[in-house]
Amino acid sequence: MKLSSIGFLASAAVFCSVLMFGAQAHAQVKIGVVDLQLALESVKEGKTAKTKLDKMVKNKQKELDTKTDKVKKMEEDIQKQLPLLDDKGKKDLLEKYRKEMMDLQKLYVDNQTFLQKKRAELLEPLLKKMSKVVQDLALSDGYSLILDKVDGMVLYHMPSMDVTPEVIKRFNAAK
Repeated sequence: MKLSSIGFLASAAVFCSVLMFGAQAHAQVKIGVVDLQLALESVKEGKTAKTKLDKMVKNKQKELDTKTDKVKKMEEDIQKQLPLLDDKGKKDLLEKYRKEMMDLQKLYVDNQTFLQKKRAELLEPLLKKMSKVVQDLALSDGYSLILDKVDGMVLYHMPSMDVTPEVIKRFNAAK
């Protein structure tokens, strides 16, 4: 089950409990909303991680561009040389080109895999810390439920329910 589906089900369950138990249950239920993406982008550690990731993306893109340029140059050379070559020469040249194309595709896939892994490595500790901050906020301020704006599929919330600024403040203050 997707995280967003779980969030939706949790929201539905809270809503149903409020309806079933009336005003008394409503007084006991305190719901907050946080924009985790915004919070991660706003804290110093998140900005540092984004800078590192952007640098890695740039380096991998440069590597990919260099390889792509090499393949394009090879295509141009093939267009010029192909009519002049015998069958064996054509076969060898096309095989070399095929190998370069396969190398380019492998490089692309390897770069994507590397970047996804690095992104996860950089964000995992931040998400754990952010989760702890949100949990501490919920416990200290009496929240029954805090939903992520995006993953919780929150379609509407009163602005007063948004705890994102407080989460950012507490994250930055945490050691």
